[in-house]
Amino acid sequence: MRGDHKKQNERWKGIGAAFLSGQAVSILGSGLVQFAIIWFVTLRANSGTSMMIITLASFIPQLVVAPFAGVWADRHDRRWLIIMADSTIGLVTLALAVFFFLGYDHIWMIYIAAAVRSLGGGIQSPAIKALIPQITPKKELVRVNGIYSTIENVILLLSPVLGGALITLFPIWIVFMVDVVTAAIAVLIMIFMPIPHQRTGKVVTALGAEAKLPEGTVWGFPLLEELETGELTETEDVELPYEPVGKQFRMGFAYVRQHIVIRNLMLIYALFMVLLAPIATLLPLYIRRHFGGEAWQISATQTAIFAGMAVGGLIISLKGAFKSHLNTIRMSGFIVAAGTFALALLGLLRSPLFGFFVFLAFALGIVVPFYTTAVTTLFQEQVERAYHGRVFSLLYMIGSAAIPFGAILFGPLADIFPIAYLLIFTSVLQIVILLGSWRAFPKEFNE
Repeated sequence: MRGDHKKQNERWKGIGAAFLSGQAVSILGSGLVQFAIIWFVTLRANSGTSMMIITLASFIPQLVVAPFAGVWADRHDRRWLIIMADSTIGLVTLALAVFFFLGYDHIWMIYIAAAVRSLGGGIQSPAIKALIPQITPKKELVRVNGIYSTIENVILLLSPVLGGALITLFPIWIVFMVDVVTAAIAVLIMIFMPIPHQRTGKVVTALGAEAKLPEGTVWGFPLLEELETGELTETEDVELPYEPVGKQFRMGFAYVRQHIVIRNLMLIYALFMVLLAPIATLLPLYIRRHFGGEAWQISATQTAIFAGMAVGGLIISLKGAFKSHLNTIRMSGFIVAAGTFALALLGLLRSPLFGFFVFLAFALGIVVPFYTTAVTTLFQEQVERAYHGRVFSLLYMIGSAAIPFGAILFGPLADIFPIAYLLIFTSVLQIVILLGSWRAFPKEFNE
């Protein structure tokens, strides 16, 4: 019996490791190309308008496609959505590399490529978040989400360094080709990786080949366990009628509205993210106004934040579980708000301590993955599997829109009021929202 349990654990871990490895190389390639795109537009155009266009091209398409992506992730095989999105991104990047190699390096090509890549990202993200609980035992969700967070944050930290090195040593089309190769690796892993089909529970590859284990062993996938124990029937999860996508998305929205825990958690998440906008978008300007604004200071602060986020994700992956996801959200939220308040106070000092400012930025970075991982895991556990795609597309839309919306809201105010005052204001509001969360959830709520 103990041997079977060991085989079960080894099997799902192997599949999970393959999935995370494929995503790691894919995210790395995307990070390098994103850096190369910004670098090219900055140097070639030297225009604020061009920077606005590339920002909109990288942001708007993923927001527009997200409602459709959520329905598709509940209606179709999530693995194939990830494969098709990665393949499309890879092919567009390959075309861009070929054109640049031949000397056709027009800036409008970059805009189109950025928009297509944004569309692919908008389709991928809800599918990935919905696929993780499909292949991960419930008790391991925190660990796997923590590892995924670590991968993203380490790559955020490394992309400028590696991207800058590649662009210095090679033509830009070589950087594009790196992304083509990493996308191909991720796609191949997804094609041959055996996972349970989200409707039938059969463990198959993307090509439909059924995978089997020696008799007496089990896969350890949560979907199979639910089928075997009768908690889920084969027809219960997930085939949506082919009604208009808009109608199906509205059903997902109605599902969120009807479930008080999910609704209130999403509302708190949205408000909290909007209030993070000043620290997320105005930090370089804040450093310039209060600390002198030398390039190394901005770089040091941003590096500290990303390094902290990578460390925080690593701690979560090693820890492996939270006693309470809701309490983790509250506690990490309070620490983020208090840290933001402390950063604001430093900016009001006559002789601000920049070294301590960087240390606080690093500490805040460590806390952020605790907040995001707890939010993601709580949704994965509380939302019915048939609605995972649509709910995570809503969450993705909130995460994608909250910071830009907050920037529109608080950006002009930064020209009227000191940024330190804005940070104090938003951090106090965050604390008020978190205090209100004790009234936002039923007393009988049990995670």
